[in-house]
Amino acid sequence: MGLSDDLRQLSDQVRKRQQHVKGEEATKQALIIPFLQVLGFDVYDPQEVGPEYIADFAKKRPSGGMEKVDYVIRINGEPAMFIECKPLGSAPEDHDGQLARYFNATPGVHVGVVTNGTRYRFFTDLRAPNMMDAAPFFEFDILSFTERDADNLRAFTKDGFNPAAIQSAAEDIIYTERLTGLVNEVLRNPSENFVRFLLSELDLVPGRVTGKVIDRFSPIVKRAVQSTLLEMMTRSIQQEIASPAPTAPAVASAAEAPPSPVRTSIPSGEAGEAARASIVTTAEEMELFEVVSRICSESASKQAIGYKDTTAYFGINLGKVTQWFLRAWCTGPRKALVTRVPVEQVRLLAHGFEVEPAPEGIGASRVYFGAIKDVEKLRPLVLMAYEDQVRRMKAGADE
Repeated sequence: MGLSDDLRQLSDQVRKRQQHVKGEEATKQALIIPFLQVLGFDVYDPQEVGPEYIADFAKKRPSGGMEKVDYVIRINGEPAMFIECKPLGSAPEDHDGQLARYFNATPGVHVGVVTNGTRYRFFTDLRAPNMMDAAPFFEFDILSFTERDADNLRAFTKDGFNPAAIQSAAEDIIYTERLTGLVNEVLRNPSENFVRFLLSELDLVPGRVTGKVIDRFSPIVKRAVQSTLLEMMTRSIQQEIASPAPTAPAVASAAEAPPSPVRTSIPSGEAGEAARASIVTTAEEMELFEVVSRICSESASKQAIGYKDTTAYFGINLGKVTQWFLRAWCTGPRKALVTRVPVEQVRLLAHGFEVEPAPEGIGASRVYFGAIKDVEKLRPLVLMAYEDQVRRMKAGADE
């Protein structure tokens, strides 16, 4: 497996372990040591991962013991990275100052990390040599990370760590994050300057580009950008499925076909109480919600999501039932997702899956899948459904 797969596997382990982890030592053993192993370090070799490191910064605590940093990572025998550990549940940013004291007293170390076992804050000395920056250049959350986060983390693996190039790597991460944010915003909401740039490059408009011309071409540019992004996503998916991929579930016979999903309204009174009591949120539905949450966390929208279980389907929304963007049927031999995305677009985004129009009044499209893990391959569709609904919500167009 690659680094990204290893991190996702560790993420699943951390989710299962965290409720049983109490205190700093348990956090180290159950969460932080496995993370260092995923980065490729031999945690059993004290010449590579040194616990409770005492260096020039050491001074006696009021209790009489010497001050120590929890771990030092050595590259070619030389200290290269400090890791200060705090208990799960604590706020790692509250301990930046403690890490800075260790960092500033050890000129050979140019990377400092403070962590609570799930969040990792990476620091270096971009502003002044041997003085830890006030803000981290990179933050990694094992419970919620993107492919780009995983790629950034490669610079801190055993094979990828280069002490001489660490500042350049830190700058690259900072610049990439800022530029990515800017490009995201420009592509979602093309600015006047961006529209002017495109018009000048294509020489579409003779004479001066006025405000009226900008108003005329802004929606055209936005549609062109969306079309380009959709084409890029489709091409990426097609390349991905060129290698063996899960086959779409076979079309069931009429006898096996699931009933058309219809939302059930729960009446009030005793009948309503009985209906509510019959709703059981299954492990598969919660697994689906976790997968969708991870995918949506990659979006720049950063809109929190929730779920509503009903007797008819499992709905995922933006906090209100009317603001749904996915409805799921996770039981039975044929599992399905319903979205508001037009079926023509879904066929492009869900290549290799069976797609059909959703029944009237339920949604726009329905996609069948075999197992919850297959939803990872529907990432572009989930993101489009999520972001489309965020835009509807902000525009006040919720049903």
